[in-house]
Amino acid sequence: MATTRIMSIHIGKGKTAKQCITERLDYIMNPEKTDGGMLVSSFACAPPTAADEFLLYRSEYQTNTGRSSANEVIAYHIRQAFKPGEITPEEANAVGRELAGRITENRHAYVVATHIDKQHVHNHIIFCSTDLECRHKFRDAKRSGKDIAQISDEICRKHELSIIQNPREKSLTHDKWQGNQRKTTHRDTLRMMIDAVLRLEPDGFDALMQMLKDAGCLIRRGSRVSIRPPGGERFIRLDSLGPEYDEQSLCRVLAGDHVHIPRIPRSDYTRDQVKQLIDLEKRLLAGKGKGYEVWAQRHNLDAKAQSVIFLKENNIGSMDELEKRIQTLLAEKSRMNASIREKRNRMKEINEQRRAIRDYSRTKEIYTQYRESGWSSEFYADHREEIEKHKKAQAVYTRCGGNLPALKELTADYSDLRNQVSGEKASLDKLKQEITNLKHVRHNCNLIMRDTAPERRKQQRTYHEDR
Repeated sequence: MATTRIMSIHIGKGKTAKQCITERLDYIMNPEKTDGGMLVSSFACAPPTAADEFLLYRSEYQTNTGRSSANEVIAYHIRQAFKPGEITPEEANAVGRELAGRITENRHAYVVATHIDKQHVHNHIIFCSTDLECRHKFRDAKRSGKDIAQISDEICRKHELSIIQNPREKSLTHDKWQGNQRKTTHRDTLRMMIDAVLRLEPDGFDALMQMLKDAGCLIRRGSRVSIRPPGGERFIRLDSLGPEYDEQSLCRVLAGDHVHIPRIPRSDYTRDQVKQLIDLEKRLLAGKGKGYEVWAQRHNLDAKAQSVIFLKENNIGSMDELEKRIQTLLAEKSRMNASIREKRNRMKEINEQRRAIRDYSRTKEIYTQYRESGWSSEFYADHREEIEKHKKAQAVYTRCGGNLPALKELTADYSDLRNQVSGEKASLDKLKQEITNLKHVRHNCNLIMRDTAPERRKQQRTYHEDR
């Protein structure tokens, strides 16, 4: 159930613009909160240098328009939180990127960081207030908060995520708005019933549909299969329940060609869902007594076997091998990031040296006149920009021992480094995708292993106590 909030990032008292934006970006990109930086993505900027790039956009905007403000907004910060257990961190980051792109229309640079240090996965989005053309700024109008919430809701519906149906006007935290006992949706019920019936190993899709019908569902067949669960008012298409519940996937599971991954493992069922599971077990027991007994004896054994099958489907021998492969790739990712950072720092130095060479030659005569004037304050006031540029150029020469390579040589070095960074970034993107895929495998295996039925006696006791 995604919630959103937008906040302005102003230049604070006693702080520079760079300090303000750097502090916010450092917080959202904290490696301890973003899986070592794995869950950070960006548009029109690089995460390590995003603060500097935001300030460059701002500086060019001021040059182009001549506008400045004492209470200037240099960026905007959006928080987007999801219901616990409903979305993976990688999917959340993708949703955050889509939200940022919709809000900014891809006209502003932004960074999206997904935090996993809390019970609920949540996104932090920071985007530059200045657009990429450096001529306009994003304005946080009166309704922009509601507009962002509506866009977020549209994206969540597309990804089959729950949303707040009737939000109040005043802001509340997700936990206070939702309460501790969330009502189980009919979609949850239908997924739960399909998960339970699959464990009885029906001999085909028709048998699966018949068992759901015996459990109280209504089946409607056509170009797409739709099911109305007990107590439901509408028919729900199978293909709207998620990729693991469409007809094709279920047929593959029943044929033994695919391992079913439940949307919610039974160990994560709410109290209401456990009650529904017990009622479902009773109905299955009444109609399929022997089948249920076999399942009841086996319900804690299948998870590990299914996880092993899933690993083999992905050419991985064991969970230990999977974890070692992920850690090896993460180490390689860190090495490549360090290499790219080193080259970018060198490119930054080259740019500074090239600028110093140009500025030194262009301002040398003015600076000589300034010195000959006896460091006149009036002369300084008339030629302040040229004098300051010359001083900065002198400082660069001093750091380099008074000698810099030729401008042509520096340009060639910069071009070579840029090509190297471009190639390494392409390799890094492939590596990130491989890591993401392996983490999905690990996440799915953990879901399978956690998908064990609650102890029947314990849940029955809870059921009677609640009554």
